[in-house]
Amino acid sequence: MAVSPQMADKELALSHQEQEDDDDEGYYSDSDNSLKTALPGHEANNVDFAVLIHGLRRIADLKRGIRWDVSGDRLIREVADGKDSLYAAEDYAVQILNIYRAAKRTSDVYGKNGALFASMANRFMDYYGNEVEKSEEFWIQKIKNENTKVVSKLHKIVFPNQDMDAINKKLRLAENYVGLDDTHYNVTTTFTIEGKKFGLEDKKWLTLTERQKQAYLNRKSQKWYKRLDPFEQKLIDAYLNKFLDGNHYIPTQIRNLPGCRNAYQKRILAYDQNNNPTVLGRYYHSGALVSLIQDKDPTISQQITQENWNQILQHAQDQGIEVMSLNHNTDFIVPFLGNFGEKHIVEPVKRIVGAKRFIYLPINHIGTLTRPIFKNQVNKLVQESTNFYQKRYPNLCDAFIKGTKMDRKKQIEQIKDPKDQDYFNRLEQLKEPAENSDIKNTRIHNVDAVTNNYYADIASNYIACKAVLGQATSTAPVLFFCKSGKDRTGCTSSWGDKNIIGMNHSSLAEDKDIEISRQLVQTGHYQFLASVNGGMPGRFGMKPVRVNTITSNFTQQLFPKAARSTAIDLN
Repeated sequence: MAVSPQMADKELALSHQEQEDDDDEGYYSDSDNSLKTALPGHEANNVDFAVLIHGLRRIADLKRGIRWDVSGDRLIREVADGKDSLYAAEDYAVQILNIYRAAKRTSDVYGKNGALFASMANRFMDYYGNEVEKSEEFWIQKIKNENTKVVSKLHKIVFPNQDMDAINKKLRLAENYVGLDDTHYNVTTTFTIEGKKFGLEDKKWLTLTERQKQAYLNRKSQKWYKRLDPFEQKLIDAYLNKFLDGNHYIPTQIRNLPGCRNAYQKRILAYDQNNNPTVLGRYYHSGALVSLIQDKDPTISQQITQENWNQILQHAQDQGIEVMSLNHNTDFIVPFLGNFGEKHIVEPVKRIVGAKRFIYLPINHIGTLTRPIFKNQVNKLVQESTNFYQKRYPNLCDAFIKGTKMDRKKQIEQIKDPKDQDYFNRLEQLKEPAENSDIKNTRIHNVDAVTNNYYADIASNYIACKAVLGQATSTAPVLFFCKSGKDRTGCTSSWGDKNIIGMNHSSLAEDKDIEISRQLVQTGHYQFLASVNGGMPGRFGMKPVRVNTITSNFTQQLFPKAARSTAIDLN
């Protein structure tokens, strides 16, 4: 459904009213013809960036067939009419407004007058509605144009002695900090598959530990603070209360501070006819646990990583929580450009978490020749599963403990309960690679299954089996992460959720994996999380990840162009 400028006015007006009245939990009516001529948050001499960005995000979802219900920091997104195309010009409009907002904040922290950037934002909103129907390529170029203008103005007003590229990098950093001005939501997206209602719930999970709070309060004496660029120190000072209030996710691109970034607790829900939810599975996901500054004094980053791990243990109440890295444990050096490897992410977490809890599955192309780590954890999962199911399926469990692959498959075929059969099929898909040699697994991933993503299938099957078993037993929960917690993590989350829903509702169509994947992609849930809260404003979607066979059908929806502007080149 195309959204006219008039509809945009209406939606912005309603979202402004909604922010002023948290008791209004109802849906807006698409047939309401009462339109405001002025955009809320958009006045001649001022601009309320948070209100405008909130409204534009809502319009973008409306175009995707998704309606909002907001109360305080709770956001429910209902997929009313899922779309194959998830493109919305409003994602780019959010990015542009956030650039202006970051520039204004940059001026403010240096004691300069940032009114110019508010004026630029107002001028942009004056003509936004007239250009909303233009092509995506127009908006991609529009971002570059506006970004270059803003960098040029910052050069004149704030940074006259710095080159444009350096200012551009500062602007990207500021963009992540000013996202803390927005409400950070607990997000639930509901949708239906063949008449059955499901939900994806991602909620705030981690607040700072007392030691982390003290590290912020006493930051000016802390080594981690002193090593930062003075500009970032000013931003931290300006947003100190946002880090301490417990109501905000630490944005994923702010990578050198105490505290886990972009961290969520996830639940997959199914609803009955009375709209009562049942939890199908749960897990945790986040950005990398480490500080990404590679300092001459390694103890600074080590201390941050250790305390981030303590933060996880505290909020997970330990429970033997397992940690899965989706990064690549390599040093990938490109001449003249630097090291794009992620060994400095994988190795510190491996040391601190310990071998019993640590899983390593490099799901992207780089690093797939390295040795994955998952066999001991799979063997433990098999043991826990057979302990739980022993009375129900004694022959099956014996086959998993001491039988052959053929023995196991024969017993699985005899299971009459579709959910249990699906569970043990996935457990078998884990046991087989656990029994393979490392050389064989490497060959399968890189040669035999080159059009699939073998390691990603292992990761998603493991996450799903642990989540489902965890509803009936005290098996340890799983936290998985990549560098940012939004691209590889977002894709793995969607694959795991597909498995969890499929296991719990085996009555769905025979091609259920494709159908569930299609519905999950159309929710835009994973893509939306990348662009709000701990993500980067307006960057809707994931940057490209090596897909598996099923999701190769949905690459445009998973990896939209709006996600790629975490860096913006100057004209």
